[in-house]
Amino acid sequence: MGILQGRAPLCLVLACLLLSGVSARAEPLPVAIAESLPAAELRGTATARWFGIALYDAALWVDRTMPAGAVDYSIPFVLRLHYTRAIPGRAIADASRAEIGRLHTPAPEQLAQWHARMLAAFPDVEAGTELAGMHVPGVGMRLFYNGVVRADLPGDDFSRAFFGIWLDRRTRDAGVRAQLLATGAP
Repeated sequence: MGILQGRAPLCLVLACLLLSGVSARAEPLPVAIAESLPAAELRGTATARWFGIALYDAALWVDRTMPAGAVDYSIPFVLRLHYTRAIPGRAIADASRAEIGRLHTPAPEQLAQWHARMLAAFPDVEAGTELAGMHVPGVGMRLFYNGVVRADLPGDDFSRAFFGIWLDRRTRDAGVRAQLLATGAP
């Protein structure tokens, strides 16, 4: 963890800048997630890297009604991150806040509220930990930790902003977005 120590938020923001488009593995959905999204199908995978070091494998699972190559926030989906490194939960929340602020420019009070929710919900992760976020249209995001519900983060606007880190057209790595959406090109 020496490379990330003391600079974790900066490192994770930089990781968002330098995501790699290498294909990742995708395992079947855990039961709790599959029950919440019964018509799920794997859309795409990617590996997030920071200066060539893998941070996590990402997999996007969508309801079968999701249009190809797009994100329709009126339809539920799940983004699974299988970590390959230890990262403090605070660093994950801080990096998420920075990217949400960059992409969506919410009011400072709103961003602070969302950040507080993320700080409370996001655990420290180790190699092998899986975090999965499910977008629940009109409700918000449900967070799973190793296949078990960990937290509900209310607000459709929060959920859209959070998943925009990977799926917004203005994401820092269009190649990863393309792989998750299985479009083949940024």
